[in-house]
Amino acid sequence: MKIPSAFRNLDRGLAITLIVYFITVTGMWWSIHARTGEIGYTVDDAYIHCTIAKNIATHGSSGIIPGEFAAASSSLLWPILLAVIFFVVGIHAWIPAVLATLFGAWLIERSNSLLKTAAGAGPATRSVAILMALTSAPMLPIISTGMEHTLHAWAMVGLFAYLVRVLMGDKTRTGLIFLWALMAVGARYESLFALPPLLIWLALRGKWSTVFELAGGMALPVMGFAAYSLAHGGYALPNSLILKGNIAGAFHFHAFESLMEIPYLAVLASLLLMASLISLFSKEPNSKRLAWLPASVIVMILIHLQLAKLGWFWRYEGYLIILGILAMAPALAPSQAWLRRLPAALSLVICVILVFCCFPLFKRGNQAHGQITQAAGNIHDQQLQMAQVVRHLGKGARVAANDIGAVSFLTDASILDLWGLGDNRIAKAKHEHSYNSEFIKARLIEEQIDYVICYPSWFMPPTELPASLIPVERWVLGNNLICGSDTVVFYATSQHAVEKLALAIDHYHSESKPEKYTSIINK
Repeated sequence: MKIPSAFRNLDRGLAITLIVYFITVTGMWWSIHARTGEIGYTVDDAYIHCTIAKNIATHGSSGIIPGEFAAASSSLLWPILLAVIFFVVGIHAWIPAVLATLFGAWLIERSNSLLKTAAGAGPATRSVAILMALTSAPMLPIISTGMEHTLHAWAMVGLFAYLVRVLMGDKTRTGLIFLWALMAVGARYESLFALPPLLIWLALRGKWSTVFELAGGMALPVMGFAAYSLAHGGYALPNSLILKGNIAGAFHFHAFESLMEIPYLAVLASLLLMASLISLFSKEPNSKRLAWLPASVIVMILIHLQLAKLGWFWRYEGYLIILGILAMAPALAPSQAWLRRLPAALSLVICVILVFCCFPLFKRGNQAHGQITQAAGNIHDQQLQMAQVVRHLGKGARVAANDIGAVSFLTDASILDLWGLGDNRIAKAKHEHSYNSEFIKARLIEEQIDYVICYPSWFMPPTELPASLIPVERWVLGNNLICGSDTVVFYATSQHAVEKLALAIDHYHSESKPEKYTSIINK
């Protein structure tokens, strides 16, 4: 029987990797569903993007409040993609899960292409390298956030894959580098950290047309957003970067010091340096030509440590770990040739030492995977239950909160973001250090807020909550892993609001079963 050509040319290593990927991701979503009764997420921020997407799809405005602009998203492209899907198939909370999963699969395909081009690696080698990158990232926890991080990693790996082709002399269609660069920065601004080393690399190779494509693609979304945001009363950067970034400490150089304090990044940077040197002194032209690839990722790691933050459920630096492991590809062929010339016992010892050195990366992945169900349970037991209470307050209820994702997406309330991501006025006050108790009180009065739901621990002097707020109920979350605090307090701003809030909470309790990790304490 003749096998069809499509199947004869099938990359079996890629196919096996994708099968393993989909099985494990399906198992992860099943475990979350078993814990929460739905497809939920391990961070509340996923629902912020959903709210923005919902408002884009239904009102044509990008923000938390319909018709009002606020740069609440850390990604320009992700809410737009969600909005398009919401417009076509309807607004559903599970859509980010599907989208994050699909971009994870496309990331595997691009990673396979990069390894094949940069190293000529065989199917087995490519599969092992990809699985190691995804495990160390770690990919499952990142997907569980339901956010843009798989899109970001896919765009960055795709960009690097095409740059490698350009530097190896392959012809690529004009505009492709521009498009990949645009998508990378549109996914997350951290993609800009790749621009300095890549521009130097390309300029040294005389690839000037690619230099302009890359720079233009990365500049366009930044400049476009800045113009739109400034015209609508915002900052040139998204509020999330203003409030969560390390802009204030940008001129105090601490990247190397930070690197030495983070074992998994220190190990990754050391391996990348070794890979760059091996490639540089290799006798193989392709390896020598791509020696700057691992060096570029080292520079990206240092810039990230200088300007951005890590963590937030493993996701912020995930793209660096994936790129870092894949960027060692040019050193594969010369390393294998060198090891073959050594005695078998010595080669084995060297391999064992390298595996041992990677322990911090393996530990990171193992620890992260064990936290997915608990984190999703925390979000379900706190933020999603808060949203249920707000639903009972009725359409148009004027609510202030410091965790706005679920309460804004799953309700029809008018939400004031006390943290500032979804409110330009508060973001500006925080940035200018004028955010205090009097400002909070004035903002609540200005927006005619009736209810405040927040973490009291986040509001310490001089930014304490106004004394006029009336506490109605306090929730304490047990076994907290991911939520900003284990204690949430429901406040009212008037006696009339107290009565309505108490009634809404009573209705919530009459309809809801006690949560495993939530104890309710009435005040």
